[in-house]
Amino acid sequence: MPPGERRKKRAIFLLVILACSYLFLFHNLGSYSLKEPDEGRYAEIPREMVEQGDYVVPHLNYVRYFEKPPLLYWVTALSYKTFGISEWSFRFPNALAALLCILSMYLFTSDRFGEETGLISSLILLTSFGFFAISHIVTIDMLFSFLLFAALLCFYQYYLKKGRLFLYLFYAALALAVLAKGPAALILLAITILIFLRSEKRLPFLRDMLSIKALLLFSVIALPWFIVICLREKGFFQFFFIDQHILRFLTTKHKRSGPLYYFFPVLFGGLFPWSIFIPRAVAELWRERELRLFFIWSLVVFTFFSLSGSKLPPYILPVFPAVSVILACLFRREWHHRLKPKRELMIYAAFFSCIVLTGLVQGTGMLDRYIASLPEVAAVSKAVRWLTLSASIASLAILIVMSFRRMRTYWSLFFVLGAFSLVLFTGIMLHSHVIDRLNTTKELAREINKTGSPAPVVINFGSFDETLPFYLKRRTYIAEYFGELKMGSEYPDAKDYFLDKKGFANMFLSDRPVFVVLKEKRLSWLEAAEIEGGMLIARYAKRQLIANRAAAEKCGK
Repeated sequence: MPPGERRKKRAIFLLVILACSYLFLFHNLGSYSLKEPDEGRYAEIPREMVEQGDYVVPHLNYVRYFEKPPLLYWVTALSYKTFGISEWSFRFPNALAALLCILSMYLFTSDRFGEETGLISSLILLTSFGFFAISHIVTIDMLFSFLLFAALLCFYQYYLKKGRLFLYLFYAALALAVLAKGPAALILLAITILIFLRSEKRLPFLRDMLSIKALLLFSVIALPWFIVICLREKGFFQFFFIDQHILRFLTTKHKRSGPLYYFFPVLFGGLFPWSIFIPRAVAELWRERELRLFFIWSLVVFTFFSLSGSKLPPYILPVFPAVSVILACLFRREWHHRLKPKRELMIYAAFFSCIVLTGLVQGTGMLDRYIASLPEVAAVSKAVRWLTLSASIASLAILIVMSFRRMRTYWSLFFVLGAFSLVLFTGIMLHSHVIDRLNTTKELAREINKTGSPAPVVINFGSFDETLPFYLKRRTYIAEYFGELKMGSEYPDAKDYFLDKKGFANMFLSDRPVFVVLKEKRLSWLEAAEIEGGMLIARYAKRQLIANRAAAEKCGK
């Protein structure tokens, strides 16, 4: 292909990717409230950094919080200072990391496997359910995945082309990945590179990577924060490296364990609707030398987190870009071929038939009388009726298309499945008002903020709702609970803000206006404390807002 024609094609494909990325990643980012617990945590820590001007020691609810390194906090703080503090500015860096991951994958894949394969891989990743979800509900994993994948691609480019720039970019991306989530980045990439070079019979290539300048670049980026915080906070090293990394991996201490097969359904659901083709891609492409690094990376990450004593669904997000490249190579190679054997079609037919049936039953209101005794479930069911009907109609259209023999090709299925994701994701974004109601304290904080000044005392009883300090823009007391703030609660400047039952009772029965936020399931705990005089002010997202007499008077109750 002439260079001019290739540049034109690349420009068109990039426009397609950017347009789809805007729709799937950036549209409606600020239209729904922060979700408990992760979004509250990762929004509040940088807000406190901006407020206090301390960008070294992370604080959550003004209590020291050492579980994660600061890169996500820093980029979010930068977004706050640039755009102001809001849900949109909080989620923007996460969506930007997702876009950069897609663009880096496209640029590498198009150079290595062709422009069409690059486009297909980008669209597969963009339209997968898990990638869409994590691009809209912020955790550290999206930023971490982008940096890890960028480091992997830079290593591969250096391995193939020996350009020194790629070596420096590899170490820079690796250092930033360490600043995003810690030493797991070093372990995952080291194991992957060693296995890959061993399979290529080129272990001596490691000597080429041990550049003094590149190692210095890594050190300059990754080490200063760790050194400074270890000097400032004596308990950091033990808590961060031993408790949060070694013990988190080796034990179930953090109560996030799961069986060895935990991530199989996560991978299937996260890469749906494309995941059904993973077994075929493995069977047909695992011998392809150019894809060997992506297979090894996927296996290393999947195995590492499967063996870990702590498991959460977003942990294997770094697998998604690599698997998307492998799937894109399968689709591109088989583009005009029919699916043989037809196992994938049978699985899809069964799955979409279930969606059609479920959507029709729920969307037509046939379930209403059975869920009438559950008001919250009934309200959500009614609110998403058009979404379920749309998914049902889209699934029916897919079944009709697949019933035609001529349409049972890889290219037709690619467009059909992409269209299904488009319909579903668009429906979800149009129902952001429903998402806004789920698992948040935004409305309760709004009720508290209405009381004006002087600001009342706010107590979380029996739990810590991490979105509450963000929406209140100040500290909350925590009663009968420590959770992930236990380490920080042991510092002298934080102890007074953690209350036992006696301390809670004294504060609630005082003359100060006091609001209590608690989950409905914790209500029996409050009743057991035998504290009288509380008045229910509001109920939202399975949480209650209770005021003492002084606070009730401020509310005009």
